[in-house]
Amino acid sequence: MNITAARTSSAMPRTLRFAPRQILVTDRSDGTKILKSPIDFTPSQRSIVDFLPEWAEKAPDRICLAQRHAGPGWREIRYGQMWEQVQAMGQALIDLGAEKGDRLAILSGNSIEHAIVMFAAMAVGVVVAPISPMYSLLPGGIARIKDIAKILRPDFVFAERRDPFFAARQIPELSEATWTANDAIDQTLELSKLLSTRPGPALYDAMAAIDLNAPAKILFTSGSTGLPKGVINTHRMMVSALEMGSLLVAPDDDQWPVQVEWLPWNHTMGGNVILQGILKNGGSLYIDDGRPLPHLFDRTIANLKEVSPTAMFNVPGGYTLLCEALAADQDLRRSFFRRLDRMSYGGAAMPHSTLERLKELAIATTGRPIPIMSGYGTTETAPTISSAHWAASEPGEIGLPAPGLELKLIPHGNAYEVRVKGPNVMPGYLDRPDLTRIAFDEEGFYRVGDLVSFVDPADPNLGLRFTGRVSENFKLTNGTWVIVGDLRAAVLAATEGVLQDVVIAGEGKERCAVLAWLNPARAKPHATNQPVVDSQLGDDPGVVAFIRQRLQGHNQSAGSSAKILSFILLSEPASLAAGEVTDKAYINQRAVLDRRRELVDGLYEPSRGSGVVQV
Repeated sequence: MNITAARTSSAMPRTLRFAPRQILVTDRSDGTKILKSPIDFTPSQRSIVDFLPEWAEKAPDRICLAQRHAGPGWREIRYGQMWEQVQAMGQALIDLGAEKGDRLAILSGNSIEHAIVMFAAMAVGVVVAPISPMYSLLPGGIARIKDIAKILRPDFVFAERRDPFFAARQIPELSEATWTANDAIDQTLELSKLLSTRPGPALYDAMAAIDLNAPAKILFTSGSTGLPKGVINTHRMMVSALEMGSLLVAPDDDQWPVQVEWLPWNHTMGGNVILQGILKNGGSLYIDDGRPLPHLFDRTIANLKEVSPTAMFNVPGGYTLLCEALAADQDLRRSFFRRLDRMSYGGAAMPHSTLERLKELAIATTGRPIPIMSGYGTTETAPTISSAHWAASEPGEIGLPAPGLELKLIPHGNAYEVRVKGPNVMPGYLDRPDLTRIAFDEEGFYRVGDLVSFVDPADPNLGLRFTGRVSENFKLTNGTWVIVGDLRAAVLAATEGVLQDVVIAGEGKERCAVLAWLNPARAKPHATNQPVVDSQLGDDPGVVAFIRQRLQGHNQSAGSSAKILSFILLSEPASLAAGEVTDKAYINQRAVLDRRRELVDGLYEPSRGSGVVQV
C-alpha cells in the first residue's frame, strides 16, 4: 500500500452510449401490465471475486481503492496488491477452519481492510454480512446489533479497531465468534498477521467450487418497522444487476471509472453498485470520509477538490448540499466537473430546484450538459429494478425496467403496485421462510411494496415515476387517499429547497400536515434577523413566513387530499438509532410519525403544540 498525494487526470469526459428508450408491454384483462426491456440478457456465469484476478493481470499498477491517511494525501492499494491481500486473507480464513456457508460479520465502515476481508470471505465461500458501523457509534444502536446478531449468528467478526466496536463482543451470539482487528488484543487476531499468510491449493479449490446461486452476502434492512431482515445476495444476483446496468449506459472508450463516494457498503447501493461496480470495470474508488451532513460535508468538498470523478452516485440531499458548495467555490466546480460524464441518484425524488441548479452549474462550468440520471431498486434486487438511462427532466423519474427483468404492475387507485422477477432477485430472507413466503406472489414475483405511475400513460416508452410506498399512503376522514410520495415532492418543490426533507401526517384526519427539516443554506436568505445562526432559523419570522406563503400557494392549486393544514420545523435531526433515517440519509415516514406522535398531535391541536404554524 502506498501513501501519495491524489492525482487527477486531465482527460476529457468519456462519451456515453445510451440504450434506446423502449419497453414491451403486455396488458392483462384485469388491468395488470407486464413490462419487459427489448434488450436481450443472459444471466451471468461469473462471481464478484472473478474480477479481481482479471484486473490484477490486466492492470496490476492501477489504483483499486484509496482512502484518507492520517497525514496528507491518500493511502492506496493497487489491483496487483489487492489480489495478493485477498488471497492471503482467504487462505487465512481456511486455516482458521472456515467452511463453505460460514458467516462473517463486518462491524466497521468503508475501508481498504473492509474490502479485503469481504472479498476474501466471498472467495472461499464464507458469507459476508457488513453491518452499519453507525449502530456502534450512536446511542441505542447496540440494540440493533443485538437484533442482527440473533439472526446472523456469525462464525467470524471483523472490526477494524477495538473502540467502539468491541462493545458488541458482549453480545452472546457474537462472543463465541473468531474476532479480527487491526489493534488486536484479548483473544483477537491481528489482521496484519493474517494478511501475511501464503495462499495454497485449498484457496484455489474453494474459489473453483463457488456456487453462483449460493449466498455470498447478507445485507440487513433497516428494521424500522420490526426486526431487521437479512436479505440473501448470491453471486449471480449481484453480477447480474451490474451487467443489466452496463447494457443501458456504457462509455465509448476504454477509460476506467474514477469515483469519490461515501455511500456505506452495508447498503446495496454503496456495496453492490459502487464498490462492486468499480471492481467489475477495473476502476479506482476513492473512499470519501465525508457525509451529506453540515458538520461533515467539508470533507467531501476537500476530497472532490483533489480527485476529479468520472461519475457520481449520491442521495438527493447530498446533491442539494453539493449545489451550495459548487455555487460558492470556483475551484471545486472546476475539479468536480473536469471529467464528469454523469450524475446518478436513487431512492427519494430529487428536489426540482436542485435538479435545475445542477444543470445550470454544469453548463456554466463546462459549456456542456451533463446527464443527471435516476435509478430505482431495492436491497432484495441487488438493487437494480429500473433506470432512467437518459437525462432526467423531472424529479421522481425512475425510468424503464432493466434488461432481463419482468415488471408486474397491478392497478392500485390511480397508480400501480410494483412486483418484479429476474435473475437479480433474492432467493429469500436469511432463516425466515415465513417472511420469504409472503414476499413473493403466486407467480414468483417479488412484492416490492411501492407504487409507480407512467410519466405519460399514452406513451409507456417515456418511463415510470415513483409515487410512494404502499405502506406510507393513508386515507383522510373523507375517504380520499393521500399519495405520500407525490405530496412530499410537491411540498419540497413549492418551498424551493428551503425545506430539506418533510414527513406527511394526516391519517384519519381531515387535512394533511407536515413535519419538516430546514436546509440552512437555502433558508438564510429569507431570514429577518441577519446574521442568523442555523439553530435559530426555525424560529425566524422571515423563514416561517416564506414557508407559509409557499404552502398557501401550493394549497390554492392542490386537490383536497393534498392541501396542507399546518407545519412544524424540527430542530432534532432524524435518528438513525430509532430507525427514522437510514445510513443513506433516507427518511422513514412511518418511524418518524410513530416516534414523534406528540408533535403530530400538536399539528392538529395548536394549543398543545409548540412551534406549530397554521397554513
